[in-house]
Amino acid sequence: MLRFVKILLLLLPAFSKAQQLGFALEQINSQIIIDQKLTGKGVKVGVIDGGFLNANKEESLAHIFADKLIAGYRDFIDSTDFPYSGSKALDDGHGTEVLELIAGYNQKKSVQYGLATEAMYYLARTDHGGYERRSEEENAIKAMEWMASNGVKIINISLGYNYGYSRKAENYVQSDIDGRSTILTQAVDRISEEYGILFIVAAGNDGSKKWRILGSPADAKAALTVGASKFKIWDEAGYSSRGPEWLEYVKPEVTCFASSGTSFSTPIITGLAACLLQRNPKLSGAALKEVIIKSCKLSLPNNYIGYGPPDAEIALSIVSSDAVPEKKEINSTRKVHKIELKTPVPYVAVYHQNGWVVKEKVVKRLKKNSFRVRRNKISNSCTIISQHQQFQIVWQE
Repeated sequence: MLRFVKILLLLLPAFSKAQQLGFALEQINSQIIIDQKLTGKGVKVGVIDGGFLNANKEESLAHIFADKLIAGYRDFIDSTDFPYSGSKALDDGHGTEVLELIAGYNQKKSVQYGLATEAMYYLARTDHGGYERRSEEENAIKAMEWMASNGVKIINISLGYNYGYSRKAENYVQSDIDGRSTILTQAVDRISEEYGILFIVAAGNDGSKKWRILGSPADAKAALTVGASKFKIWDEAGYSSRGPEWLEYVKPEVTCFASSGTSFSTPIITGLAACLLQRNPKLSGAALKEVIIKSCKLSLPNNYIGYGPPDAEIALSIVSSDAVPEKKEINSTRKVHKIELKTPVPYVAVYHQNGWVVKEKVVKRLKKNSFRVRRNKISNSCTIISQHQQFQIVWQE
């Protein structure tokens, strides 16, 4: 899947003569991270995934192996397998693709895929592409504990569990995605609190399927759950899983562009987190999560996009000075509110109920740069998303 993403990256105009950045890195405004030479150096990052096939042969990861930045590798599926082996047919290269988006830099082509090019990595293969079993969740917990014992502070999990198990009796039902019922979700919360680790977890790709919502462990309260957004208009990608309405907290918390899955949104945020932790190594996992959330443009989240894409420049400012910029919010007592945009671009109006639950979504194409947003009967707030802009209306009684 990442091969398609790479083609897109190479078609982009360069930000400078020295390098090109992909859509996702552009969306989170990451140039400042590169300009300030933040690379995640000294930060231990864990990647729990389905395999790292040929990672040691990938051009964009050559610097990782040349600089001996793989501090540990464990195969919890088959300990007798050689590292970086596996089968393309079983998607054993999924972890390699994820690692590229955390740390990848192709020197020959001057293309940067991820931000944390000098972090120290612990890799764990826990998931088998040929079947789905509860034992894989147990493997992931063992991997978490192994990483935690080695001082890892950020763990990327681009895996999720809900239905589709080889034994149907092992399938979860939607009500199990409640932040407490599954063993993997419990482990994320427990290990996060015990070791101060930030788990960055993919929301899942069931948004357009019957299931629709997250899987485990994306529902863990301690996790920073990442959904996928579109590039030009920053609403959710259709496939990106939604947060369950019955949770007591919003999920996902943030989004980031990916053309082919939240597995590839998540590592972009992991790379950003590693660079922020390099700048301020004293941050706990919970504090680091809060910084990334506060860097997003929305003051009110919803269960489709959370607070939206983070902004690396704002996050870096928060880490450096504790200054949190004021977020723009329109308070209105009128049933109809006029909105002015810079240019007549399409927009999405997302109506919320009870704070963050999406109840209605309206997509409009404009011929002029102003439009009117009408309050509906079931909502008390509305998020307006247009090209590279997000703002909110809160109706007062």
